[in-house]
Amino acid sequence: MRLPMCASHPKPFRAFSKRLRQRPSARPRRESGQSMLEMTVGLVFLVIIVLILFEMAVLFYSYIALLNASREGAVFAATHPTLVPGDSEYERFEAITTAEAVEGGLDTDPEFFEIHPPETPYGVAPLEPIIVRVSYQLVNPTSGIILPFMGRMGLFQSAWMTASTEMPIQ
Repeated sequence: MRLPMCASHPKPFRAFSKRLRQRPSARPRRESGQSMLEMTVGLVFLVIIVLILFEMAVLFYSYIALLNASREGAVFAATHPTLVPGDSEYERFEAITTAEAVEGGLDTDPEFFEIHPPETPYGVAPLEPIIVRVSYQLVNPTSGIILPFMGRMGLFQSAWMTASTEMPIQ
């Protein structure tokens, strides 16, 4: 391909066009792998940061689902303050709380999910508080990932969370 000549300035235009046609491999050999090395080192840190953000997002999402389950249980317990484990109303309380946890994507296997009986610290009277606690063991989805030379870097493999909701008795 031949570039057109500029009539008023032929020599500078030729020098410029010659520079355009030079190959990028005309750089010194010492710098040829530097960009790849910088990209690799930067990419390792980027992957670690994304992994940490993902784990924190899963932890936060699970806690919000657990909190919603405890709130639903507290609403039911506030309207039925005399719940006794083994009673049909208590089973309904557990079913409502468990259904909300399932809707939030939690594993309701008894090994991981626990509903504590409602507590009434000041007795059963209108406007007195009733407290509902729900516990969940989150097994981290990335627990099988172990980085070379760094291990898990302090990231959790499983964590117990407890959400508590206090509601006035109706």
